[in-house]
Amino acid sequence: MANEMRVQWREWSDEAFAEAKAQDKPILLGISAVWCHWCHVMDRGIPGDPIHTGVYSDPQIAAYINEHFIPIRVDNDQRPDINARYNMGGWPTTCFLTPDGEVIYGATYLAPAQMRQLLPRVVEVWRNEREEVLAHLRAHAQAVEPPAAPVGALPDAETVLNAVLTVITRNYDRRNGGLGGGQKFPMSEVWSLLLLQHHRSGEAAWLDMVAQTLIAMGTRGMYDRVAGGWFRYSTTPDWSVPHFEKMLEDHARLLPLYARAAQHCQQAGKTAEAETLLGVVQSALAYLQSTLLRDDAEATYFAGSQDADEHYYMLSRVERAQHTPPFVDWRLYADWNALMVSALLEVSVVLGQPELEMLAQRVWHTLVRLCVQEDGCVVHSLIPSETGFQPARLRGMLGDQAALAKASLDLAQHVPALRAEALQLAERVVRFAVQHLRAPNGGFYDTPADENCQGLLRVRIQPMADNSAFAEALLGLSFLREEPRWREIAQQALAVFAEEYRRYREHAAGYALAVWRAANLPDEIALVADSDEALAAWARAAHTPYAPWRCVHLLHTARDAHIIAARGYPTQRLPVAFRCKGTTCSAPIFEPSTLTTGV
Repeated sequence: MANEMRVQWREWSDEAFAEAKAQDKPILLGISAVWCHWCHVMDRGIPGDPIHTGVYSDPQIAAYINEHFIPIRVDNDQRPDINARYNMGGWPTTCFLTPDGEVIYGATYLAPAQMRQLLPRVVEVWRNEREEVLAHLRAHAQAVEPPAAPVGALPDAETVLNAVLTVITRNYDRRNGGLGGGQKFPMSEVWSLLLLQHHRSGEAAWLDMVAQTLIAMGTRGMYDRVAGGWFRYSTTPDWSVPHFEKMLEDHARLLPLYARAAQHCQQAGKTAEAETLLGVVQSALAYLQSTLLRDDAEATYFAGSQDADEHYYMLSRVERAQHTPPFVDWRLYADWNALMVSALLEVSVVLGQPELEMLAQRVWHTLVRLCVQEDGCVVHSLIPSETGFQPARLRGMLGDQAALAKASLDLAQHVPALRAEALQLAERVVRFAVQHLRAPNGGFYDTPADENCQGLLRVRIQPMADNSAFAEALLGLSFLREEPRWREIAQQALAVFAEEYRRYREHAAGYALAVWRAANLPDEIALVADSDEALAAWARAAHTPYAPWRCVHLLHTARDAHIIAARGYPTQRLPVAFRCKGTTCSAPIFEPSTLTTGV
């Protein structure tokens, strides 16, 4: 009887789908996350709450599920590919599937009373209305097939920027900052796009929107003012009541945004705003290093998240010391840690803290050693154990390939001693994606082909956000390696979404940034020296000012003599720097302070 008291969850596997087919049962797919509050409620309920008593811990519900369904449980962070295809708008996701993995019906959180009504209805539909359901699913599948033929040219960058900026402006909450009048998420790429526009136009309004939003996000309820760190989102328009999860991904995206926004504010005479933003950066870094960082002889990386616990986070510092902190997910996620490498490198130069650059190097070395296979395929996640790390099944995801390629390219532009190794690693990771993920239309699929994939995983999708991120990596590699082919591939990938981006509205900000960079030449800075120490000092100067699209070449006279000779850089006096745009370069620069004034 003990097994009947809980849902008998299976893993997502061929065996589970085979069982569903053999028994002719629909599948109940539950997508959850270790940090998800309402996932815990659906599992265990809320003590003392007469409505939210727990679905999967209810003996009658569990028994009915075990008898009439094949239940499969998926962790969102471990299997983002499954989540991308089956998520019903949030976590938890409750999805009912055919034995072939097609969606019959889906929802998010369901209370016990709702689940008791829904379960027999799904069983009835599967038994008595199956043909109608299957016919509808076949028609829908045919309607969503992506175009197979190559698409047209890269869209006009100014048109894309103006379209996305117009949506952002119309949706901006001038009272509270952020977008819309309901719950609010960080949306880092939106504010990065506005910083670009402020830089290009000089118009104060763009910076005002960024500063208002970031300060609200970093000083009100969405920020943990006791321990530091951002919560996942605000449930209210004034940023006062958060959803209390803390996600590594959000911190990796917000840290450099806050640091660069502080620079803009300082330059615009907004000293108080700049100080506030930098204070949030320092506080968030302290949280990350005290709570989410593992840094020992075996590995250096950041944990993926810290669980939501409303009661704990409402306590004072003294009161928290008397309670157990919320659960930390110590699994290593390749994409989020790669984003942290890029963030630490950028923040290190803005804050003048070289120890952050050293930390970024240690994280990068861990990722390369544990997550990158010989062919350049990136393992999505690793599970720590007493004997080391166990790699998860998922690998070769476009998001992982993009983030690690970008982190490697950033490292090659900050750390002279690692330039050659980091560039080679980036190229290996990019080549794997181009070989295994590129679609006939020029875009990129999110996962490699797998004939054994079940359900909707058989449908290969091309996410705009991941394509944009990978295009950014391709662009950087193109200029750092001086190989135009990579830029052409990036432009082709972005062209796939030339019409589709409009329906994403403000969520197309990342795409707009990528298109702008794909259409423009970067500000290139070539640094030439005969020692890594000199190159490192000049590199910090080159990276200190904000630049929306920049490539820094760290050229050592011994290691890179062929590049220096091919470009015709004079070496009579070292160190020396050159600012270049396309084929036009400046006169030699002999003072690093000249570079800190901006490009």
